[in-house]
Amino acid sequence: MSTDEHQNARPGFLRNGGFMADLILDRDWSDGLGPIDTWPAALRSALSICLNSSFPTAIYWGPELRLLYNDSWSPIPGERHPWALGRPAAEVWSDIWDVVGPQFRQVMETGEGVTTYDQLLVMDRNGVPTEGYWNYSLSSIRDEFGNICGVFNQGNETTAAVLARRQTQEEIDRLGRLFAEAPAAIAITEGPSHVFKLVNPAYEALVRRTGFLGKPVAEALPEVEDQGFISLLDSVYGTNEPYKGTAVPVEFVLPDGERQLRHVDFVFQPITDKAGQSAGIFIQASDVTEAATAMAALRESEQRFEAIVNSIDQMIWSTRPDGYHDYFNQRWYEYTGVPEGETDGADWETVFHPDDRAEAWARWQESLATGKPYHVEYRLRHRSGTYRWVIGRAQCVRDDNGEIIRWYGTCTDIHDLKVAEETRQLLLRELNHRVKNLFAITAGMINMTARSSETVGAMAHSLHGRLQALAKAHHLIQPAISAGMPGTEYVGFHALLEEILSPHLADRQRQVSLAGPELQLGPNASTSFALIFHELATNAAKYGPFRDPDGRLDVSWQMDGGSLNLEWREKVPHSQITAPKQEGFGSKLARTSATHQLGGNIDFEWQPGGVNIALKAATDRLSK
Repeated sequence: MSTDEHQNARPGFLRNGGFMADLILDRDWSDGLGPIDTWPAALRSALSICLNSSFPTAIYWGPELRLLYNDSWSPIPGERHPWALGRPAAEVWSDIWDVVGPQFRQVMETGEGVTTYDQLLVMDRNGVPTEGYWNYSLSSIRDEFGNICGVFNQGNETTAAVLARRQTQEEIDRLGRLFAEAPAAIAITEGPSHVFKLVNPAYEALVRRTGFLGKPVAEALPEVEDQGFISLLDSVYGTNEPYKGTAVPVEFVLPDGERQLRHVDFVFQPITDKAGQSAGIFIQASDVTEAATAMAALRESEQRFEAIVNSIDQMIWSTRPDGYHDYFNQRWYEYTGVPEGETDGADWETVFHPDDRAEAWARWQESLATGKPYHVEYRLRHRSGTYRWVIGRAQCVRDDNGEIIRWYGTCTDIHDLKVAEETRQLLLRELNHRVKNLFAITAGMINMTARSSETVGAMAHSLHGRLQALAKAHHLIQPAISAGMPGTEYVGFHALLEEILSPHLADRQRQVSLAGPELQLGPNASTSFALIFHELATNAAKYGPFRDPDGRLDVSWQMDGGSLNLEWREKVPHSQITAPKQEGFGSKLARTSATHQLGGNIDFEWQPGGVNIALKAATDRLSK
């Protein structure tokens, strides 16, 4: 017979009733409940519910409370199964009837249900009285007339849980004795409601009250809920992850109603049972209010110090007695652009110009050895990547015994003053230099004009135009010579080149090519380029392509990211050009203008057929 056929052969109320349905069907019920087909409808309905339940369920039927149960309940009677099936309850549970008997009678007589948790029942198991704990309920079963005819029972054994809780409580009691004298505040909570199970005297002293045991934290310390601590306990309990707080402000309400703010270091450590499930939380706390107050005062003092030193438009630093740099103010990091801490120790000199490091280091070592004030000028790398002149000063601080305990120093940017001073000196020299060159330029123009003019009148006309162009070029550089009074209009780059070169050329179209995008130069940039181009053009007239009828100059420029790149290529077919043995003033002037005023550089490549010059200028300097 198939499983389905077997099920269909059973009475309807026994279908899908599992192994116990088979036992019920096969048993001879003449000793108590009578033939199955005579069982009342109330019994059949209750038994159908019982057998189809996955929870341990039993039915006690009739005056004798004859026992019927499902597969899930069958382990409960132990070795009495399956003997217990159909037998009176008082016979089955003779060993515990003094406890459960009155409960059954109450249900049968009054109809009132009984529910009990962790009920101690001492059962005979394998001939040995054994303590066990049970959760169970007893409910009345009524027939269609409302008469009580049986008891519906569901329950399960809780012995393991009760013993675990008992063991936990014993451990808590042991810890309580252990922690009673501990100086730190200690408490243990149990369950998801965080009920206090242990509180040592130090904890009571911290919160200034007693009477915690058996109360949830939210009830015993209601003020901490709005401060977020109940949520923290919930999180630790739910995740089994500990939480650590450092100098956390906590406001406690004192017995007289006064509110007191304390700072507390604490740890919430989850407590788990043998199965790894959350059981409670271990709390340890220390009052660090005095230390926190002292630290706050120290931080406030440090903040005042930082506010003062960072409000000064100078870089401030300090070192230990041995010269180890351990502090730089924010101005230093803003100026140099280095990450904080990168210049600590001896690494501060890495931002010095390589040519200035030896002298700065020697001066610093002398100050460390003698205690003399430190004073030196050097170039410091700016965050833009350029080097700027600064003055470095430092003074030592001594203790009562005269021993150096610290060095304090400053760095002051003097770059603009330094450059202005150098520029003034250059301009004075330029005036003298320019007067000398003026005669050479004029003589060259006369000779060129004479070679290309057929008549004296034509020569005078051409010479007059070239002298006028020279005057315009001189006017372009006038702001730099006139005590730094810059013009307000922009100058076209191409036009500037044309005006500077035109006094030197006999045949512009044949001798010169200019190629590059049109640019607009600010007053300072136009002055700098005019100085540079004037020097290059003068040299070209003296030694290069402008003194040779077949000479040629090609000038090209282009923008490349953050810089302007220009190439000046001279071709002198009938001469052998050699590099000068030393750099002349004109070249120095051009190099100084390119480096300081234009933020770039200029390089000369001397070849027999002419010189190639590469000039670079920073884009952000062009409009100034």
